[in-house]
Amino acid sequence: MKHLFKYSPMLLLLSLASPACLAVAIDEAGPYFGTDVGDPDIFLFEADKQGNPTNEVAWVNSMLGSPIVSYTVKTENVSYLSTDTANVFAFLLQSTEPDYYLIKNAQRVALFQNVASLDWGVFDTTLLSGAMNLPSDGFQISHVTELSGGASIPEPSTLALMGISLIGLGFRGRKKLRS
Repeated sequence: MKHLFKYSPMLLLLSLASPACLAVAIDEAGPYFGTDVGDPDIFLFEADKQGNPTNEVAWVNSMLGSPIVSYTVKTENVSYLSTDTANVFAFLLQSTEPDYYLIKNAQRVALFQNVASLDWGVFDTTLLSGAMNLPSDGFQISHVTELSGGASIPEPSTLALMGISLIGLGFRGRKKLRS
């Protein structure tokens, strides 16, 4: 047990640094080839199509409970790109760093929380039902609705700073115990 504590600060630092190694990049030829689009966004819910943006926002707010989000922009026929990660695709978002977005086809909607690279929507198709029809042959999403508002997500640097602070407190407490 004594040896485990000796190495645990190093393990904590390695675990804080590891998410940066998981970034996803565009691997499709074109102007965005090699662009780092961050990690896949958090898949929250999938449901039947909600209709117009007002109904979509009401549905999202009912699913989230809190925080309240608002409509930002709706884009039709959004092309998405393949990435260097299997079953993960990305598309460029139109508004400035939306907190959430909906991807839609003729029958279904899927809600994602935008977390990593806020200029990109990054989604994993293995999390979606077959009814979403993604990926499709044309690599297009019928509609994307972007939503703003909601809880902010701590950036990795904030989490790293908090982790380093906790390590420092641990060493200080350990030093006091030895005295």
